Amino acid sequence: MGDIQNNKEGSSPRLFPVVQRDGSILYFFSDFSEMLGQGSSADVYKGYQCDLKISQKITSPSSIGREDVIVQENSPVAIKIYKPGHAPSPYRIIERASSLIEVEGRAVLIMKFIDGFHINPDSDDNPQLKHLTFFQAVDTIWQLIIALNQLHYNNTSGPSVVHGDIKGTNLKIKLLKEGASDKGSVKVKIEVFYLDDDYSKPILAMPQIIQGTPEHFAQEILDGHYSEASDFYALGPLLLSILGAKNPFKDILAFRDANPFIDFRLLVRHYAEIGYNTEGLFSHFTHDKPNAFICQLLKDFVLKMVAREKEQRPAPDAVLEFFTALRQWCLFSERNEETNFYLLRMMIAANHSLWLRDKTMQQLFFSLDENLQHRLIGLMTVEEKHQLYKLGNANNAVLNDLVKLCLRPLTETRQSSLFFTPVLTQKALKWLLLCFEKRNWQAFFSPQQFELRETLNSVPHEIAPLVKTIVEQLTKEKLQTQVLENFPVLSDQSYNYL
Repeated sequence: MGDIQNNKEGSSPRLFPVVQRDGSILYFFSDFSEMLGQGSSADVYKGYQCDLKISQKITSPSSIGREDVIVQENSPVAIKIYKPGHAPSPYRIIERASSLIEVEGRAVLIMKFIDGFHINPDSDDNPQLKHLTFFQAVDTIWQLIIALNQLHYNNTSGPSVVHGDIKGTNLKIKLLKEGASDKGSVKVKIEVFYLDDDYSKPILAMPQIIQGTPEHFAQEILDGHYSEASDFYALGPLLLSILGAKNPFKDILAFRDANPFIDFRLLVRHYAEIGYNTEGLFSHFTHDKPNAFICQLLKDFVLKMVAREKEQRPAPDAVLEFFTALRQWCLFSERNEETNFYLLRMMIAANHSLWLRDKTMQQLFFSLDENLQHRLIGLMTVEEKHQLYKLGNANNAVLNDLVKLCLRPLTETRQSSLFFTPVLTQKALKWLLLCFEKRNWQAFFSPQQFELRETLNSVPHEIAPLVKTIVEQLTKEKLQTQVLENFPVLSDQSYNYL
């Protein structure tokens, strides 16, 4: 192969044979004239499927002249040549259209060529993004969320994984014009793709090798902890770019350039303190820019995705719920149809408790299907669940969900607990939950359980209001039962005076 060890523009063209399962051979050609990407682990070049002009069988990569092959210009591929000591992640998603071969001891990955554009830090380098409508921007974000969610949870070829290196050059956005809409504007189909999953890792509780791009690092990555939250953190600044931010990296890059010798870990910690720049957000949207409340809700949610502490970021389910509801809000808003249902879902996913003080939104929530109520309750904070519990029109299904979702994690193992709870407190909570589920006030107020009742006074402060309300509910049921028992029952003879 000669100069594959030093691929540069002007390198001699190469033929890459790939033997198929049935014994047939597919040939791919590249003259290395068009570099698609460059990194510390590999370089990527554009190539093409080809046929040999002279009928022969070549099974090893070799130099070849362009005049010796018939290049299929309509069948481009991406040829990724790994540097010595590097190889694809064993956890990457294996696509049917990709082939991994070895050339002179180096891994070479031949992949489907994906057309489209990357997201650059500076908005002036993203002219395509500036032409997106607000709905198209939201649709792009929603597709990125869906694709990431599938990577995290629906990886049928292996364990659930994180991408591990989400950044502007590792995704592509493709815009396809599909004719005119009813309003005369051009309809655009949007497709998104995540690239370069060489740093993919399984979702584990234990630390893993630190890899990726520091400007997209969540703080916990410094300790080797990768999760769905770290992927969504890395995606956060790209969402700001899609929504019009002039340069989300402006401040952190200025700090990096001003401190060229700073320790890597300290640099990443400073990045988190500085945060991503939101200047220009929403400024390029014109006719379909939403109202100020929606803009602020969206901005706050994206910034919450890039919060310094993992515990302050929205859960993956909340991210999916928020952007799905936002996309639907846009669609119904365009048709001038009722949008409160989607606004409610966004507010709950964003932990925006204003809806709990709005009678219309309260009524809307309690009118929802019980399964949907359960899903939304799962996204609420403990404080929001407690407020919802206190609402007088909470039905039994909502009540049961609230109690179980708040208390059940604390009755299980300490590893799954939201807060540290001593063994005796866990036992008391489990007993309280059982009494509540069975509405067994007799067991709760039994003299033999005095110690457990006293233990409930020392539950974590985050759930103390809910525990108090549950005890009040059991007390109320006890009093109601006692009143009924003491109410005189009239016999038939009691009516003789009639």
